[in-house]
Amino acid sequence: MRVLVIGAGLVGSAAAAQLQERGHEVTVTTTTPAKVEGLRERFDDVLVLVGSDRDAVAAAVVGADAVVVTAGPSAQRAMTPEDRAATYHQVLVETARNVVAAEGAPHLVALSALSVYGRAADHLGGVLEDGPVTDSPDPSPTKFLEMEATYLGAGGDRTCVFRCGDVFGADDPPIEAKVAMAHQYLGGSVPFGADALFYRLSVQDAAAAVVHAVEHRLTGVYNLTHPELPPTNAELFDAISLSQGLPPLVYRDEIAGPACAVSVDRLAEAGFVAVTSYEPHPTLAR
Repeated sequence: MRVLVIGAGLVGSAAAAQLQERGHEVTVTTTTPAKVEGLRERFDDVLVLVGSDRDAVAAAVVGADAVVVTAGPSAQRAMTPEDRAATYHQVLVETARNVVAAEGAPHLVALSALSVYGRAADHLGGVLEDGPVTDSPDPSPTKFLEMEATYLGAGGDRTCVFRCGDVFGADDPPIEAKVAMAHQYLGGSVPFGADALFYRLSVQDAAAAVVHAVEHRLTGVYNLTHPELPPTNAELFDAISLSQGLPPLVYRDEIAGPACAVSVDRLAEAGFVAVTSYEPHPTLAR
């Protein structure tokens, strides 16, 4: 199978490696020319590609049996609503529009985020894929939802969307370093809600889910995270801050997340469970 992976970052490169090991013909893309040499040591076909470049995307999609879009906004450019509006639109929405406009009918797999739910399902006691989504005006959920609608609307029954927890692993800084950086560079303020459950997703699980979706041609929307109930943002981040001799963070609540359990039953029924994404943090007694 010929697979195009748009965005050879943490998840994209891991998924591409697994697909290649399983005998698929894989092309990966990066927006950074300096990364090409390193990627060519791992993959046979590497393209420099910006998802907002309609002609380049159209050319890359030609002949692909499946297109996996793992390109995501940079966290460094997502700390304010203004930054999120520009970055999320370019990276998520414009890429989606160009992928679905390309000729052919490849299977589509795209990564979204649990932020699309906000608190909309909290009164229901659980988050299901066909439950309500947030009406928050923040660019994080609105642009992810616009991206989803683009893929699902044009791709229809050839589209799989994963709503993912916070991705970690590989070269991504550990959560302790991220909390320290929030104090050092962001004045101890973060855009998240204090009471949202901190659902996570390891790079290994994310990549394996992508491979599963490609090889089993999954379609529809799936929550992709661990089945265990995690601590809230405030419980974990403030415990880490305390362990570092720092004060609690300030939670601006611009990007709300579910404060109730996220169901992963639909994906489990489709044959996949994230098994490496949850481990109780040592700073917490739970």
